[in-house]
Order: sequence, then C-alpha cells, then structure tokens
Amino acid sequence: MKKRAVKPPPGRSFFTWDIHYACNFRCTYCYFHGSWEERAKENRHPGLGRWKEIWDAVAQRYGEGHLHISGGEPFIYPDFISLAAHLIKNFTVEFDTNLSFDVDEFMAKVGTERVKFATAFHPRFADFEIYIGKLLKLKKAGYDLGVNYVAYPEQLAEMGEYRKRFEEVHISFDIMPFRGTYRGREYPEGYTEEEKRLLRSIDPRTASRMLDVYAGGENKGKPLNPHKGKKCRMGQVYVKIHPDGQAYRCCLIKEKGKKGNIIEGTFAFDEDPQVCDLDKCPCWVAMVVGEEDNWLFHWKTPHPSG
Repeated sequence: MKKRAVKPPPGRSFFTWDIHYACNFRCTYCYFHGSWEERAKENRHPGLGRWKEIWDAVAQRYGEGHLHISGGEPFIYPDFISLAAHLIKNFTVEFDTNLSFDVDEFMAKVGTERVKFATAFHPRFADFEIYIGKLLKLKKAGYDLGVNYVAYPEQLAEMGEYRKRFEEVHISFDIMPFRGTYRGREYPEGYTEEEKRLLRSIDPRTASRMLDVYAGGENKGKPLNPHKGKKCRMGQVYVKIHPDGQAYRCCLIKEKGKKGNIIEGTFAFDEDPQVCDLDKCPCWVAMVVGEEDNWLFHWKTPHPSG
C-alpha cells in the first residue's frame, strides 16, 4: 500500500477500536448489559499473526498513529498482551480496562513510553485493595493512568471514600454519568436531588458540569448539531473500528459512513474532509475544519514521539 505523503492535522491518524464485545464483569449499568450474547456475534479472531500484519499495513500506509482500544474488556481477548507489545512499535496506545489482568506480565512485555491506561473501578466486581495495588505498581513503573467511576445510584454513597483514597496516592479520579434506567427514572437526566447533592459534595466542579450538561444547561437554545454543513476531518484522520473489522467515519453508525473493513483489507481514509450532514451529532470534540483550536488538543496522542 502506498504511504500517504502528507497528512493533515492532527498529524497522526487516530483509531478507536472496540476489539471485541466480551467482558469478565457483568455490571448492570454497562451499555451492553443484557445484550452481550447478541453483540458477541460481531467478534472476530483472525489470530495474533494476522492482527500484526493488519496493523503493520495500516502503519505503512498512514504512518504513526494512535489506538484507543476498548471493548468489552480488551485484556481477555486472546494473546492481547502480546498484540499490545507489537502495536506500540507503530502506535501510541490507550487501553480502557477494568484492570483484572496480570499487570506483572504486561510490564514485563510492554514498555511505558507509548502507553496510557484509562482504568475503570467497578466496586461490585473488583476488590479495592487489589485494584489500587495494581494501579500503584503501574504508576511506580511510569505508566500514564487514571481511574473512571460510574455514578450509578447504588454506588454513590461510597464514591467519596474511594476518591479520597485515590487522591492520597495522586491518581486522577473521574466521575462518569450513569446512562440508563434505574427504578423507573432515566439517567443521567433523572438524578434525584439527594443524588445530585452527593455528587456535588464529592467533586463539585466535575459533578456540576456533568449535571448541567445532561439537564440541557449548556445546550439550551443550541442546535442538535452545530457542525451540520461544515467540513469535518473525521473519516480523514479518524475512524471507529468495530470487532468485525468494519471502520466507520465516526461513532454514529450510518451506511454512508463506512470506510471499509480493516480485516478484509478494504479500509481507507477519505482523501479530503467531508461535510457533516447529521441532524444530531453526539461528538463534543468533532474535528471541524477551521476550528482546530477547539478540538485539536483533545485528539493528541499520549507521549508523542518525533
């Protein structure tokens, strides 16, 4: 494949890759709760050698890039740590993970300079002391990492204590809104006043912003897609890849947003930015041409080299 001679900003290709829809946890607040078996039909297992060939070909064609790998839980995918060790040769890599894997094996095989962990603590499935012990091992070794915690109604009460423990060891702790139905209420819009009070008492700045956004406070009077009719670089420097290898221009799946299949060898970026014609855009950092000051920072890779 011919390597693109000149790449537009942000200067590196960015891939969000749902490597498979499978997880060793079964959180009731998970987006895939109740649909794991159905979603697993998309999963593909071409083998470690084939994955190496696939991603080497992408790097040869488009140069150094960034991979944000999610799932499900990526670390239960076959030979995943060995695959990660290979991927960092051509990409910086961020992992969404529940941290249930063997961190000693990972550290023995994968260096720190091109890796970031976006870990999620799930108190109904993970022992806190084991979890924070793994985090501290990774932190001491020099890995870039942080913790996400879902503000699910049943795990709000203990959230403040967990946050305090992470702060004591200087590990970032980010609140993620619960999206779904709980006791007849639709969240995140439906947080009760008591739940809002708890959230704000734990992290006033993050909680207030989060609650305001989902109550429509920051969006009142604004169009559902302020980018409609503008050119966007998504599809030109960014794609989301599903477990079956299909690449899409952005997270909002549309037939005309298909960019080929990475497993089948038909994937290709657009040569030029395309006009966004969506009536509703879910992206808060869309790659709108001419508005780079608003989004470029958010799409920079961790530990850039060169």
